[in-house]
Amino acid sequence: MTLAIVLTLVALILVMLELTFPSFGILSLGAATAYAFALVNAFAVGEAAGWTFVVVGVVTLPIAIAVGFKVIPHTPIGRMLFLQGPKPEDIQHGTTPTELNQLIGATGEAITDLRPSGVARISGRRVDVVASGRFVPKGSAVSVADVDGTRVVVRATGS
Repeated sequence: MTLAIVLTLVALILVMLELTFPSFGILSLGAATAYAFALVNAFAVGEAAGWTFVVVGVVTLPIAIAVGFKVIPHTPIGRMLFLQGPKPEDIQHGTTPTELNQLIGATGEAITDLRPSGVARISGRRVDVVASGRFVPKGSAVSVADVDGTRVVVRATGS
């Protein structure tokens, strides 16, 4: 009887693992085999024991599937296996990052030639920018004129 209990537990664990690891049905086949041997062992003990294991299997299979879907992704191993979505506070709403809005009016230096796009160092930070108007050579002083979405528009300052 102990063997039947162990085989039933092995079958349930294999069902939960099948939901976690892509085994292309190999773990499910192992679970079905373990449960079949558990039933054979239980019916060898007696008819009542055999039917008890049938009922136990029918009741615990949905529980094992629910545990596989609900509990395993929240375990340390499950967190490594499954992708996590962003936290609600990390989701940015709108098109303009707040850090870029704070750059309006700030001055900096063109790190690359702006023809019209390039990179500038503004307030100590590297920013992809677009020059408003003409070509701006590398090393020129620039100031942020506008922020439109993630597009930072700069103008050459007279220095």
